[in-house]
Amino acid sequence: MKMAFFTDTYKPQINGVVRSIDLFAKELRKRHSVYILSPSKTGDKFSYGFSSIEFKNYPGYRIALPHSMIYDNLFSKVRFDIVHVHSPFTTGLAGLMFARKRKIPVVGTFHTLFPEYLHYLVTNKRLMQVKWIKSYLKNMSWSYLRSFYNKCDAVIAPTEGIRGVLKKNGIKNVHVLPTGIDAHTKSYDKGVKKKFGLAKKIILHVGRITEEKKIGQIMTMLRPVLAKGDAALVVTSDGPYRKRLEEKSRELGIEDNVIFTGYLREQELQGFYHAADVFVMASETETQGLVLLEAAFAGLPCVVMEAPVVGDFVRENKIGHVATAKTFASAVRKYLTTRTRLQTTAIRKKYDIKFCAQKLESLYNEVLKG
Repeated sequence: MKMAFFTDTYKPQINGVVRSIDLFAKELRKRHSVYILSPSKTGDKFSYGFSSIEFKNYPGYRIALPHSMIYDNLFSKVRFDIVHVHSPFTTGLAGLMFARKRKIPVVGTFHTLFPEYLHYLVTNKRLMQVKWIKSYLKNMSWSYLRSFYNKCDAVIAPTEGIRGVLKKNGIKNVHVLPTGIDAHTKSYDKGVKKKFGLAKKIILHVGRITEEKKIGQIMTMLRPVLAKGDAALVVTSDGPYRKRLEEKSRELGIEDNVIFTGYLREQELQGFYHAADVFVMASETETQGLVLLEAAFAGLPCVVMEAPVVGDFVRENKIGHVATAKTFASAVRKYLTTRTRLQTTAIRKKYDIKFCAQKLESLYNEVLKG
């Protein structure tokens, strides 16, 4: 089977969407051909990068200009069996048009709750604080998403919670299919604590440093814990909100116990998953949260804020504690004291990428049969 993945988000960006695409592509390529079309010119053999321009409101992201796909005979010698769109913007639209022109079935994955990211399009904060304007813009964005995804032959939601959100907003034919990860124990850097000069217990956060990740809220809630000096909040990755958070750590008087590592190599990141005492998350905009899964695979317990997807994921898989603002610090303190490690056999089996990729293949075959 020949598959074309269209995505507005791809390498060198580092985020959950890119991770999901790469995980599925790597596994599917053991049996099929998978081409990835994006705004990124990666140089990979089966990757095509469209011309693109910088999206200034979100550093690191680019907007594709896929006119060559729409008007030229790009890939005219390749007969694709399925088109899979991973985002609803210019590249995703090109994927829909490409599939329609060639009469190829389309599957779409809903990776991101875009109505929660409107502040990157409307940068006037005072304007976004006006309730009716914010409500109107959200309704307009859902109207667009409904139009886009209802043109697909099948839509994938990574969790039951997101399927419920999509159905509520009029998106049809939704199937739940999570992204899995490699179930094999990965090699990791056993010396990451020493490398970063850490002799303290570790509270770990993984994910691009953006406003919606609510890392600032985590810092505020954990101030009593961090002020004691025997634990550090390690914030991996990087992003546009880092400078503001560095300022906030100084304002809270905990700058010595908040460590920003920048982007890490895979073995370093895995090293932190194994060296940490507890994993934390406060985001309310996740559609699955692969980092939660990676933490659990390493046996690391999680403390998260109550949110429709993240909270349900933690409870369903029994991988930690779902907290409120009042109980967050005490839940973290408990894991720092006990250094609990999770049993990983069941969750590894459930979210093995091999199993998830087989389910995706089954959905492709179902769509192809009509």
